[in-house]
Amino acid sequence: MNRRLLSATAAISALLMAAGLLVLDRPLAEWVRASGLEQAAFFAAGLGALDAAAGMHVSFWFAGGAALFAGLVGLALRRRARWPRALLAAGAVQYLCIATMILGKSHFGRLRPQQVLASGDWSQLWFAGGGSFPSGHSAFYFGLLLPLAAAARPAWLRALLLAVPVYAVLARIDLARHFLSDVSASALMAALYALAFSFALRRWLPPAADAAAPLPAPAPAAG
Repeated sequence: MNRRLLSATAAISALLMAAGLLVLDRPLAEWVRASGLEQAAFFAAGLGALDAAAGMHVSFWFAGGAALFAGLVGLALRRRARWPRALLAAGAVQYLCIATMILGKSHFGRLRPQQVLASGDWSQLWFAGGGSFPSGHSAFYFGLLLPLAAAARPAWLRALLLAVPVYAVLARIDLARHFLSDVSASALMAALYALAFSFALRRWLPPAADAAAPLPAPAPAAG
């Protein structure tokens, strides 16, 4: 896995989470509400279609389970291939992110932007029985697709895989379902878990075929 990409994602997510918690969460939510961009069809309809395609309406655990199953089958058939490792990491990271997200929601009880904007009372935002922090959609999509992006070789494929969770978290902010810090916290979790798995897979599984292949012997010198 590309640890530079994962480290950069972790650093950016941590900065955005800190900026949201300290400064940006409230003004950004208020700006989206006042701008008339809230509940834009591009995000509302698009995210609904994306969730259906990802199997989220079936179960929050469906996509990760499919990735784990495909990764185990692939590992049994082609032990030194790269793609089974990427699928195993994606499924495991997503499951860890979802489990951590559920614990976080029950512990922090943060109200969602739409709830606070409706009441106008910003004095009690945390430990109020809400479910905003951290974001479930961010945990779902970053947890599943960030490890796959870190394992992808072509730059266009990596960008495409990352574009999906970025779109999802922008949609959740636009729909007033999450603050900036909510979605950034889940992205940070995904990056940290993926980094941990990048070391674990290297330790517990044999090297991938391309990494294990011996270097070609140098050509004999002329003359």
